[in-house]
Amino acid sequence: MGTDEPGGRRLTGDLEDAARRGDTRYLLDALDDPSFEIRIAAAAGLGELGGKKAALALTSVAKDRWGQRPEVRIAALRSLGRIREPDRYASTLEAFINRDNRKVVKAARKMLQEADPEGYPRRLAASGSVDHGAMRIYGISREPAALPVIREYLEARLEAGDLTGTSNWGKVYAAVRALGNIGGPESAAVLEELMGALDTEQPREVGTLAKGRMDKIRDVSRASLDQIGKR
Repeated sequence: MGTDEPGGRRLTGDLEDAARRGDTRYLLDALDDPSFEIRIAAAAGLGELGGKKAALALTSVAKDRWGQRPEVRIAALRSLGRIREPDRYASTLEAFINRDNRKVVKAARKMLQEADPEGYPRRLAASGSVDHGAMRIYGISREPAALPVIREYLEARLEAGDLTGTSNWGKVYAAVRALGNIGGPESAAVLEELMGALDTEQPREVGTLAKGRMDKIRDVSRASLDQIGKR
């Protein structure tokens, strides 16, 4: 697997030919090519051919955080969607939607949402996702399975005393809004507990910015409780 284009890039016509003639071994070997573009093309070809060997190799590439570029791993995940049954494919993607490279997480979430739109919020919650995007999805979907995740996240922030921290307060705000949308007694209990803690909570940061953030969290907490009470 050498190169035949300037700058280290090589033509992929041979890989396309290999896919057309069903040469799985050639494509598997191409997964070790120094060119990441060749590895991406090989992953795509293996997705077309399918089979157990292709699925195993693509899974190994997708999991290789340290040896493969994110683009190659994403290509492998995308190709697995052409080989595996929908439910198994969705379960495979769950391993990549949290605590991974940002590009991989973003792509895997998009693939998972397309593969299982109804189950996507539940799968996000099962992975323990607590980023801003996940909190937003929990609120939009009104996913009850997210309640324990949100509760644990808010309790952790209260214990750490960093509700208004730059990297946290937006997620806290989104989490509180999600509780209002999800509704029910358990959401109300979490919000009441939070409101009680906010009466004594003192942000670690001092100044107008921290106070303003705390006021916004209090306001949205009251609004979410009111929203639940009106149902």
